[in-house]
Amino acid sequence: MPTFTITRRIDAPTDAVFGVLDDFGAIADWSAGVKRSHLTSDGPVGTGTTRHCDFAPMGGVNERITHHVAGERMTVHLYEMFKMPASEATADFQLAADGDATVLTLDVAYTPNRLGRATKKITDKQMRKGMATMADDLAREAERIVAENGREASHVSA
Repeated sequence: MPTFTITRRIDAPTDAVFGVLDDFGAIADWSAGVKRSHLTSDGPVGTGTTRHCDFAPMGGVNERITHHVAGERMTVHLYEMFKMPASEATADFQLAADGDATVLTLDVAYTPNRLGRATKKITDKQMRKGMATMADDLAREAERIVAENGREASHVSA
């Protein structure tokens, strides 16, 4: 199972960054690679919450939160992947305060399917690029919210 880590310093407090992640069904609103997204479970967002995402230009995924600690950590299991080179993946978002900023550590692990194994180098490059872009988009959205609402009100989601 290939793994990699992405680290970003985000100029926003952890509550603002986590607020973006915690609006779990709305990832399509801020992540350029997600064409559509919606929750597929009821209730407040937390461990067990599920969503579906469609990617541009193709492919999709069903995801479930497997670990949820408000303001600190969210682990998402991508348990069904459609038209993609992996059969499943895990994205573990860990947030740590760094003054008024946040350090995001995103640990990713994935299981290549037959296509992914046949095109290993391309698959790894695509997975890294896609997750890095999503981390950059997360940073931009949290920083946008802080710019609009101020640091004191940054826990208010978009």
